[in-house]
Amino acid sequence: MMSADGARATLSRCSTLRSSRLPPPSALLSSCMQPADRKGLRDVEANLKSEARNADLLMIWTDCDREGEHIGSEIVTVCRSVNRNLKVKRARFSAIIAA
Repeated sequence: MMSADGARATLSRCSTLRSSRLPPPSALLSSCMQPADRKGLRDVEANLKSEARNADLLMIWTDCDREGEHIGSEIVTVCRSVNRNLKVKRARFSAIIAA
């Protein structure tokens, strides 16, 4: 069992919009985005691969929101890169707690 620390990659704007001045809003809507590795998560990825090599089952247990689903899909991609036969299951959970 292990945990992952957020998304493996983030999106960053292409170099044409990386200036100190704010571009017009229309440029933001049509600008290109490119994936950029988050620093410090290479160790997490290496650990995922190490654990996945000899695993039979991968249980994704992230939040059931858009970010959690994205992180879960990244985990599956990393783990299946070293173990194509890995069976993947998705935990579904919710909690009702007093405020």
